[in-house]
Amino acid sequence: MPAGRLPLRTLAVATGFALTAATIAGCAPSEPARDGRGGTLRIAAATDAGETLNPYASNQTPTQQLRSSLLYEGLTHLDATGKFEWRLATAMTPNKDLTEWTIKLRPGVTFTDGSAFTAADVVASIKYLRDPEHAVQGLALIEMIDAARVEAVDELTVRVGLTRPFGPFKDIWANVFLPMTKAGSAPAKPIGTGPFAVTSFAAGRQSKLARHDGYWGAKPKLKAVDIVEYQSQQAQANALLSDEVDIASSATPAIAKSLAGKNGIELLDSKGDFTLRIGFNTTVAPFGDVRVRQALRLLIDRRQVVSNAFGGYARPANDHEAGTPQCPAPNVPQREQDIDRAKRLLAEAGQSDLAFSVATDGLLPGMKELAQVFSENAAKAGVKVDVNVVPPQQFLSKWGKWPVYIDFNTLPYLPYVITSLLPDRVANAAHWKNPEFSRLADELFAASDEEQCSIMNRMHGIEYAEGPMITPAFVNVLLPYNGRVRGLVPDVSGRPLSFLSNVTVGR
Repeated sequence: MPAGRLPLRTLAVATGFALTAATIAGCAPSEPARDGRGGTLRIAAATDAGETLNPYASNQTPTQQLRSSLLYEGLTHLDATGKFEWRLATAMTPNKDLTEWTIKLRPGVTFTDGSAFTAADVVASIKYLRDPEHAVQGLALIEMIDAARVEAVDELTVRVGLTRPFGPFKDIWANVFLPMTKAGSAPAKPIGTGPFAVTSFAAGRQSKLARHDGYWGAKPKLKAVDIVEYQSQQAQANALLSDEVDIASSATPAIAKSLAGKNGIELLDSKGDFTLRIGFNTTVAPFGDVRVRQALRLLIDRRQVVSNAFGGYARPANDHEAGTPQCPAPNVPQREQDIDRAKRLLAEAGQSDLAFSVATDGLLPGMKELAQVFSENAAKAGVKVDVNVVPPQQFLSKWGKWPVYIDFNTLPYLPYVITSLLPDRVANAAHWKNPEFSRLADELFAASDEEQCSIMNRMHGIEYAEGPMITPAFVNVLLPYNGRVRGLVPDVSGRPLSFLSNVTVGR
């Protein structure tokens, strides 16, 4: 979450709005079950005063992504192990040159207002997403779609024309930024096909969701979900301890470990490829100099990051994103801290007295801690690094302008490349441009499954040598919860609360 506002923050800041039960169709929430079946799940989340129910909004905080994952669905999906699944689509078939795809839709799907989900809704959703005037976050993923060539063939078939060949078409739809909504409902009163519907919403405060009894898939056992927003991770922890909520969705390792075992609290540990990174804006001197970026990567002690910033709930990374489960890591040496070499590189670049600030909104566990460890490591080479913690809305309003910043990624590699590592993409806050990397990306998009690993590894090699990020660790996502909650599962993408089908709450 990666998801990213996961990954993936944008310049535009959405305006929040309130909806009531009268404006959004759904079931009224029920009282908690007394026998351990069903019940109301209360989730503590981070406050986001600028949030909106529009799943296409250009700023996607973790709280908004959590809610959207319960209200809306995409054509495809990744399960909790990272395995591809069909969702609202059941098949996608290309023409010979991969420039046109035919999508078959799942029959019998209804929206939360009871109306049928059809090809017309898919056409409307794709055209909304594809319109640059809407500034949606998912646009970068589908820029190859020719909006004039998206058409309904029949009620359950959609034909989509592309401006260039694109092989991994089905994979891009497994993304929280590309949901399907009822034609004409977004952005003011969006209606989805998800397992829950909204009954009330107050931006920055609370969302109440109720089970969609007409849901096509495995129906949730929960009757309702309440998402309650808090100003800090400690406030979430306090709410869990005092039984105001059942789950604290955002907890630092220190907080999570301090909670475990108290008042029946347990800890869900999701191990995967979620990353927090330090990004460098390559249009701001001296970060356009690859020697400076290489030096700063050599300053950081990755083992200290794992132990101090993440309390041991992480594993060292190597300045490139993960690939896919079936692809081996690239053959590059693990980067270790090397203060002397870093000093030499900085001297060569004329930056021996380098000083700068790292900006973060501290919205996710470990963000501030990562910046602090980096600051302490950099001081060993005489580099002065200040940690600048700002409110989320301020951070987002200057997205793409911060010289140095903390970012995160929950996306699989291919959509991450599309949105964040190619030139002029809105999530490319580093403004990084590498012609060879872009050429390989084009090759990847047209490659067969058998060819993709080799291409990805070459791309990882470029990230490792010249990329705009320090990626020091793959981070576990920790979820403290009351032991009366049953059925939670870990998720390799760090989004375990997207999978609530078998969850129950006993009171």
